[in-house]
Order: sequence, then C-alpha cells, then structure tokens
Amino acid sequence: MPIRLLSPTRLLFLLLLLAAPALAQESEPLPEVPDFPSQPIRLIVYTSPGGLIDVTARRFAQLAQEHAGHPFAVINRPGGGGIVAFEEVLREPADGHRFLAVTRSNISKMVATGREDLIDRVLWHSYIMDNPHVLITNRESGLDSWDALKAYRRAEDHDHLWLGVDIGGVKHVSGVRVAEATGIDMRWIPYGSGGEARAALLGELGTVYFGNPRDALASPSLDIVAVAADQRLAEFPDAPTFAELGYPGLEDELIWRGFAFRKEVDESIQNWYDALIRNVLADPRWRNSWQGEAVNLRYRGRTDFERMVARDREEFRTYLERLQLLPDARPKPGRLAQLAQPPLVAWLGAGMIGVLGMALLFWRQRRPDVPVGEAALLLTLLGTVALAWAMSVQLPPANPVDPVGARGIPQLWLVGLLALVGWQLAGLFRPRPPNAAQAEVIPARLPLTVGAYGLGLALLPGLGYFLVTLVYLPAMTWFLGYRRVGVIAGLTIGWLLMSELVFQRLLHVDLPRGTWW
Repeated sequence: MPIRLLSPTRLLFLLLLLAAPALAQESEPLPEVPDFPSQPIRLIVYTSPGGLIDVTARRFAQLAQEHAGHPFAVINRPGGGGIVAFEEVLREPADGHRFLAVTRSNISKMVATGREDLIDRVLWHSYIMDNPHVLITNRESGLDSWDALKAYRRAEDHDHLWLGVDIGGVKHVSGVRVAEATGIDMRWIPYGSGGEARAALLGELGTVYFGNPRDALASPSLDIVAVAADQRLAEFPDAPTFAELGYPGLEDELIWRGFAFRKEVDESIQNWYDALIRNVLADPRWRNSWQGEAVNLRYRGRTDFERMVARDREEFRTYLERLQLLPDARPKPGRLAQLAQPPLVAWLGAGMIGVLGMALLFWRQRRPDVPVGEAALLLTLLGTVALAWAMSVQLPPANPVDPVGARGIPQLWLVGLLALVGWQLAGLFRPRPPNAAQAEVIPARLPLTVGAYGLGLALLPGLGYFLVTLVYLPAMTWFLGYRRVGVIAGLTIGWLLMSELVFQRLLHVDLPRGTWW
C-alpha cells in the first residue's frame, strides 16, 4: 500500500496541534464574584489612539478578554493629561466595570494643575511595566558619547538645549533632575510631540532629546549616550547607565504604566483583577509582544504601587515648586473675579433682564419695523454672554503648564457668540419696510426655538456634539426662516471643522462623542 505524505500545510497544522499542550500557559483560576462581570469591561485611556499607553491598553485588553472569557473594550478619553479620563471613571458606579490605564505622566499633570484630589480618589492597583528615560544625541553634531556631551558648550550662552515634550510634565521634571545630578547647565525647549522634538534634534536645533529608548530607533543618526536604569538595556548594549558614568540615584527616572480603579470598588472584584492581570502578564504572547522595545515587564501590587505614586507626587511637588510651575494653592483672583460671586451675579442677572426689557420697549416705539421676537432673542443672548463672562473670570487663568487656562475655553466660545450677536443686532438697525407678518411669526417661534435648544442640550451627551450640531444647526436656521441652502451648509460644515481643529485638536477640549454609540 503506497504511503501518502502529508502536505506542508497539514504537517504544520499537526506539529502545532502536538505542541499546543507544551505551549499552553497555566492560568490562575479567577475567583468567583457574584454578578460580576455583568457587562462589558471598559478600559479608559487618557490619550488619543496610537500612543504607547493606548498600545499597552489594547494589547492587554485583547489577552484579558481571552483569559476572562468576557468582552473588554478600550475607550479613549483624551484631555487634561488624564483629568478627563479620571473624572469620567469617578462619575460612574464603583462596580468594577471601568478602570483606568495610568502612567507617571498623570501624577505630574495633576500636581501641576492643582488636581491632586484625583490622585487620592483612585486606587493605584497594578504596576505592570516601565521604560527608562534616556539622553539621545545627534551623531552628526559630534555628540556620540557622554564625554563629548559633557565637554560641549554653546558659544552664545554656555548651556545645553534639551528638547522634549510639555512644560511641567514628567519628562521635563526628570530632565531637570538628571541635569542637576550630572552638573549640566540645561535649558528645556518644549515641543508639541516627540516627533517634532526628534526632528528638531536631527536639524541640529538642540543638544539632546530627552525621551524613551524606542525614540532612538527613529533615525540611524540618533545615539543613546546615557540611560536612567539600573542596568544596560539589551536593545542598546553600548549605552551606559548613569550609575556607570558616576551618577547613582537616577535609576527611577522612568515612565511607568499600570492600572487604577475607584477606591470604592469591592475587595472581591479587586482580587478578581489581581488574578486576571497576573495571568495576562504571565502569558508568553504578552511578553513576546514587547520584545525589542526596551520595556521592563514587572508587576507590583497595590502596596508598592501606592508607595511609588506617593514618592513621585512628592518629587513633582518639589521640582515644580522650584520651577515656579505650581498653582500656589490657586492664584489670588483679580478684583473682577472677587466681585463675580454667585449672589452678586444673580442680582446682576435680574437687573440686566429688567434693563433689556425696558430697552426693547423703547426700541419698539422708535422702530416699529424691527422684529420684536428677533430683537428679544438677540438681547437675551447678549445678556447671557455678559453673565457667563462675569462667571468665567472666577476660573483659573493661563499658566506655564496650561497655556490656555480653565477660563480660556469658555471665554473663547463667548467671544465668538458675542461677535455673532453683534452682527445680527447691527442688521436690525438697517431700514426695512414694515413687515407685520414677520413681527408676529418670530415671537410664535420663540418658545419652539428655546425648546429645541433644550432638547439639543439633553441629547448632547448621548448622541455626541458633532451629530447634534450637524442636525440642530441647519434645522434651526431653516426653521427661523433662512432659506439659502449653500450658506446654511457652509456655516454648518465650517463650524464643525472649527470645532474639531480648534477645540478638539489645538486646545484639546474633549467634545462629547456620544455615549450611546
């Protein structure tokens, strides 16, 4: 009987099947928790998709879903260096179905912006990995070693230009600490992203880029001249540690990543996550996915993690105070902010409504051709803008860490609204033939307009800002009698583009994307 040989495909399948028991990883059984999990588990990431913490969260969620036999979803909530993500988790029930992907950058941001309350309100549950900060130089500048870097002096002002990301962030503070420990006169030059800073280094616009080991892979012209770690990196064996160079004590200048929960989450659910996280971290697929990325995979539980967070918090306080970047327990409000207290604002609002009502009656007598409803709506909006501006001055102003400031965003909206109201009010002064029909129809539409506005606000969190605006803006413009379709379409598209480019991307204002999707 002839022997039938297996095809290569079948042979490979058979080998994998036979090897499966050897490759299988013993998993710790997850403890039974009544009624948990009862819905998809959401891992909240404080950055936009694509960053290192986002990649970490997605790799973890994929394996966690297999080990738990339950769906996991990664949700991106960028804004405020983690403040938006933290506040969302803290608003939701403490049932364990939401938790945070966290990094050391969250601590620096919250200390710098005066939001240390968020640090205290979460449980720092699991420390899962870290990577050291490194000094990266441009070989073309002749700075291909630590000795060359130490000997370098700029002719103009005799200091180094260190390129990095953000002011008051974790890399800035770590860079200052490293420069002090090594005796280098350094001036920090912040860029909007690591890519921009590396491009500036390649263009010889700075001395050093202070970043992560993987940043050195962006170009063959980049060299790592020193590593803030307790031993050399396997991926960069020629790069010495600071301890080897004679500067011990910098081993903890790194960026760690882990997970955090609301403190109120039940102990049994925390133990369930303990077992799940250990299973994922022991999975060979998890370890293999980080090969070649100069990442230290190491687990630390709640007690050690909380201790590290407390240490980092104190370090950031010390250095940010020295750099004059702390909010100083809220800057003293100006005279206008001191006057804009709730009782006074309430009286101001009542008085303004009375003044606007009298102005409208006087206007009606002088100009009977003016549409009363339109004038009332515009004057009401004008009063609303004035009141909102008075209240916004109580918010914190811009500072070196937050160049926009808490009051900057609402005031920017108010300036745009004020310009629009002023333009419309100026149009009412134009002479026009008497139009009784218009004067009667607009007041009838006024309650419906206000009602539609309230409905739009109610639907905003669920449907999202962009969908609500896409429907509401053209529909209400048409309802109020404007019939130029091209102008309506251009206004709607222009407003949505401005919202995305200016508020969402430039100012990093987290516009609602819709929780019902």
